[in-house]
Amino acid sequence: MDQATKKARLLLAKEAQANRLEETADAADLIALQINMNSKETMAQRVLQDGTRIMQSAQKHSNLEKSLATAEQYKEQVEEFKLRNDFYQEAVADSTSTQVNNDAVQDLISKLADGVGLDLKRELDTANPSRAEPVKETNEPTAEAEDLLKERLRALRA
Repeated sequence: MDQATKKARLLLAKEAQANRLEETADAADLIALQINMNSKETMAQRVLQDGTRIMQSAQKHSNLEKSLATAEQYKEQVEEFKLRNDFYQEAVADSTSTQVNNDAVQDLISKLADGVGLDLKRELDTANPSRAEPVKETNEPTAEAEDLLKERLRALRA
């Protein structure tokens, strides 16, 4: 039995280590995505600064056609940046929101409990009364309660 306990502990330790490695890899992916997004934002800021500088230069030379063309180019670059930024923000949001199916969690817990011979539903119901099967309430008092009420009524009348 002692050897089985050691093996179970070793298995659990390996599973925990694998989970930590997966979490670390996910965190690294998220960091890489954020770095990429920051790089794109820096590039967009440079584009905006260049556009502003070009607009100022065009205004100094008072060439209206160049100013309009530059303004259109600037507007297109800003729209492209907004689309990229929205895409990266969605990607970051998607990568950080992992959902676990509750049924899968319950199945795993049930399998583990079956392995050690527990009746999980009964144990959970006693631990969490809100999940227990509802008790049918009756408006009729039990025989004991009725006897007590009759005795009190007699005492009050006396």
